[in-house]
Amino acid sequence: MNKIPTSRPAVTEEMIEAMSDALRNERMVLGESVFKFEDEFARFIGTDYAISVSSGTDALILSLLALNVRGKEVVTTPLSFIATANAIVHAGATPVFADSSPQDYNLDPREIRVGKDTAAVMPVHLFGYPSQMDEIREAAGEKVKIIEDACQAHGATYRGRKVGAIGDVGCFSFYPTKNMTVGGDGGMVTTNDKRLADDIRKLRDCGRTSRYIHDVFGFTSRLNTANAAVGRVQLRHLNDWNERRRGIARRYSERLKDVEEVRLPPMGGRDITPVFHLFVVQTDDRDELAKHLLANGIETGVHYPVPIHLQPVYRDAFGFSQGSYPESERQSGRLLSLPIFPAMTDEDVDRVCDSIIEHYGGKE
Repeated sequence: MNKIPTSRPAVTEEMIEAMSDALRNERMVLGESVFKFEDEFARFIGTDYAISVSSGTDALILSLLALNVRGKEVVTTPLSFIATANAIVHAGATPVFADSSPQDYNLDPREIRVGKDTAAVMPVHLFGYPSQMDEIREAAGEKVKIIEDACQAHGATYRGRKVGAIGDVGCFSFYPTKNMTVGGDGGMVTTNDKRLADDIRKLRDCGRTSRYIHDVFGFTSRLNTANAAVGRVQLRHLNDWNERRRGIARRYSERLKDVEEVRLPPMGGRDITPVFHLFVVQTDDRDELAKHLLANGIETGVHYPVPIHLQPVYRDAFGFSQGSYPESERQSGRLLSLPIFPAMTDEDVDRVCDSIIEHYGGKE
């Protein structure tokens, strides 16, 4: 029986040739492909600027530093990968959590509390589903910056605008499991703020103002040229890949709609077009279902079994405890990520659904 993985990055001869050509003909660091990739990504998202960096985490850190959050507070969700909150800490700010929404798993605008020390709010477009950006802006107020963690949402739209072009700054990851990759780690910052873009370019390149002059404490956080070349090819296919992901999601939803034990994810609508980085269901017996699927050659994931505030480092550093954010904690015990990637066939989807239906002893 062939295994069905949770995800599978696309690797084509076109990508391999683009990387090889960059290695043969360009500077390995900050070569021509880097700047072309940035221009193309900015046009795709709909912002004036895009600045490539070495990871999604660095995109978050450098954006926070450029927004001068040091010594202040940044509000975000505890239901995300730990890098979301780690970036706040590395930027010298204090993470303040607001619970997740039971409807879309994202930061719940009703839970946001803004105080005199709040510098920014960082919503996460979790699993490729856009956050409630208008409501988040209203809850944050006009003076508080909005940083979009769009690391899982390349190409998703909210009320006619792509995520990453709605807040003051957007941050993307190109890790190999994402909707598009660069053949390894990589990230991108998007913004319409020229000063912010200039500061992030400087921060990613050792704080340079010229080759040997540095006026800030910068980082070595550049995207390699060969990786940028791969990213350019992937970007050209992203819309088609996202549409295939939505097709897979629709097939899952149709096949599983009558399985009472499984709660399906939101599918979007007139104002929201998700990109299904992950197809995440909820069920009371998550671990048992995962074991059953694995026994049938179907891999699954759990995103995320321990919310950030209950990670040992956050308990120790900030004193968080069980019960602090009950909705995020409840979802962490129920969420299961089913396989989804553009090369997945309808037959693969049906096999996953048949196995889930079998587990619950039901019929379609």
